[in-house]
Order: sequence, then C-alpha cells, then structure tokens
Amino acid sequence: MANVLDCKVVAQAIKDECKAAAEELKAQGITPKLGIIRVGEKGPDLSYEKGATKTMEEAGIEVEVFAMPADVSQEDYIQLFRKVNADPAIHGILAFRPLDNIDENEAISKNLSPEKDVDSSNPTNMGKLVINDPTGLYPCTASAIVEVIDYYAEEIKKVVRPNYVPLPLAKPGQEDDVCCGLDVCIINNSNVIGKPVSMMLTNRFATVSIVHHLTHEEVKNDYIKRADVVICAVPFKNSVTADMIKEGAVVIDAAVIREKAFDADGNPIMNEKTGKQKVITLGCCSPDVEEKASWKTPVPGVGSITSALLAKNLIKACKVLNGK
Repeated sequence: MANVLDCKVVAQAIKDECKAAAEELKAQGITPKLGIIRVGEKGPDLSYEKGATKTMEEAGIEVEVFAMPADVSQEDYIQLFRKVNADPAIHGILAFRPLDNIDENEAISKNLSPEKDVDSSNPTNMGKLVINDPTGLYPCTASAIVEVIDYYAEEIKKVVRPNYVPLPLAKPGQEDDVCCGLDVCIINNSNVIGKPVSMMLTNRFATVSIVHHLTHEEVKNDYIKRADVVICAVPFKNSVTADMIKEGAVVIDAAVIREKAFDADGNPIMNEKTGKQKVITLGCCSPDVEEKASWKTPVPGVGSITSALLAKNLIKACKVLNGK
C-alpha cells in the first residue's frame, strides 16, 4: 500500500512560511494585501472567495473584495479593474472567471500588471517561467505539485535514487536537489498543469516527458512505465491504472473529478443542511494504483495547497513591488 503524500501538511507549512514573511513586511511598514474582484454571486465564486479569504487571514494577509452586480457593463468593469490595479496598497489581484458578458482578454489580460498577477494568467509570467526568472508568479496548481515533491524530497530520494551518483557537472548543492536527474512523466498538456510543471522541473534538471490523449498508446505507456514520478491530471476517473506505472513509482494525482454521491443501493446521498445531493471528489487514478505505488497523493489533495500558493505568490509580489 502506498504511503500518503499528505498535502494538508504541505499547505500548512507554506501558510506558516507566508505568515512569518508577512509579519516581517509589516514590521517594515508594509501590509501585504490581496484584491478580489467578483461579478455577481455565483456559488463557486463565493466558495472560492471564502476559502481564499480564510487562507490569506491565516497567512497574515489582508483582503479587500470588490463586488460588482451580475449585469455590470464591460466599461464599468474595466474602470474598476484599472483602479484596483493602480492602487499601490494592493499587491495582488484575483479576478474571478468566467465572465458572462465581458471580454476577459480586454478587461483583465490587457489591464492586469504582471507584478500583481498572483493567479498567473498573464503571459508575461509564463515567459518568466520559461527563462527561470525568480521574479515571476507561477500557476498555483502547477506550483503545488512541485511543492509536494520538494516537501517529501528525502522520502522520494530513498525510493527513486537508492544508488544515485551525483552528476559530475552539477553545481554545488544541485546534486542534492531531488529534481536533478528525476525521470518524470506528466499526463496532461494544459497551460495550468502540464506545461508549467514541465518547465519548473526542467529548470531544475529533471528529465520530463508529457503525454496526452493524442499520444500514441504504445508511446504513452512506455513513457509512463519508466517514470520515477507520474503526475496525472486526466478528466476521467480510473484513467491511470496500476499496470501503467512501474513498481514503486511516486504518483501525484492532480485531477479534480466531481460526481454526485449514491449509496450501495443506488439511492442519492443527500446533504441534510442544504437538502441537495452530496458531491464527491475523485482523482483520475484507479484504486489499484495505491497497491503498486510507493507514495501517492490523496484525493482531494493537491487542491488543498493551491490557495496556500496564492498566498505565497502574494507575498512574493509584495516584495517585488516594494523592492525587497
């Protein structure tokens, strides 16, 4: 049975780190602050807002919500967005999407300063990721995956490199980086997970392959089977099975698949508080993967780290904007 890569522990460690950094900034007269821009009162937006606000408070970061009516015009939205973006007291902006009646590219992408792009939707930050610019703000879900690898580096090393010989050209300290020489296969090629994770790991000298639904089956299986670490985010449950991975592989399941809950007799399981049918969150790995992997993330798991990474990006943005 696979050991658990506890993502909640990783998230708490990041929040503790952010809180210490926030206190240090406040001692210098700088209060880290996030601006949330929301249109209407959609359930997912309100839920995300509540979670993000709670995380920021735990990390010692202030939050100000700018709520607009559901029928706001594009002109009014842009006017408010530019005002928030220009406010020196706000160090990062989280704008909820999708926007029903507003051109997001015109309203957000063209008006959001890369330095305040804590959700990493501006192409400038993706460019910074490619060239390994330390001032860049990187996608939270992708960063969460790498944070898991870093947090459990010693455990992963014992599994994937028991007889590891440091590379002769490695820089001092680099030979201790768990990513250096790591063979990773990513089953996802999106801008949110696959591409940024591949860049983050490549920048740290991992050997990375990306496969997806259009990769020839034999080629895909070959890449996955030889990987030390398999990172998967496929939108279908049971897409990754035990026979696809090698014995002892480390598996990070970053998929978020939601299904309505039913009992053993096929009857809907209801939420007593809301009166609605309960929804369960699944990953893309089949249960038998846990029997073959050495370490694996639970589901839900990686998602619990993403809001903590939003706080980490906010602290980073605050420091860059203040020349720290």
